[in-house]
Amino acid sequence: MELSPRTGPGSEGESSGVMPRGKRRVSLPALVVLIAVVAIGGFVVVQALGSATTFYRNADEAVAQRDSLGQKRFRLQGTVVPGTVEQTGNGVSFEIAYNGVPVNIRHVGDPPEMFKENQAVLLEGHFAADGSNTYDSDLMIVKHSEVYEEKKSDRLKEAEQNGQVPVTTARSGS
Repeated sequence: MELSPRTGPGSEGESSGVMPRGKRRVSLPALVVLIAVVAIGGFVVVQALGSATTFYRNADEAVAQRDSLGQKRFRLQGTVVPGTVEQTGNGVSFEIAYNGVPVNIRHVGDPPEMFKENQAVLLEGHFAADGSNTYDSDLMIVKHSEVYEEKKSDRLKEAEQNGQVPVTTARSGS
């Protein structure tokens, strides 16, 4: 068996026009297009996931995590405290509570028709920049479909029990 290196075209500096295996060149335009496609795809994925991952907190959890939440956007759940609903020039202000922990709400926009006192609400927004216990909302949901009720009946029962507002709860300072 012959084990000596071969000689001929392509050896010892001669060019045969054939690239050795594993050393293929990628053209610069193709590389730029590939990088652009990957970057655009990554941007689209990050944007889609960012809007789909709005955090969800009950009022008591949100107040306990107030410092870490800062002004991040998240969803807040609680029950509307009776006697706290006031119409404003651009929406409504009220107070919600969950497990006895109240949060002042400033909602921009018209509330849904089914909005009322002692109603469980889900709000989307963020805590006010002034560091107060005020939540600025621009989305309010007050009713879930029957499909949700069937799939999440345990969660709804928990919310109904823990979201009750004690009769002695009075409006806290704004």
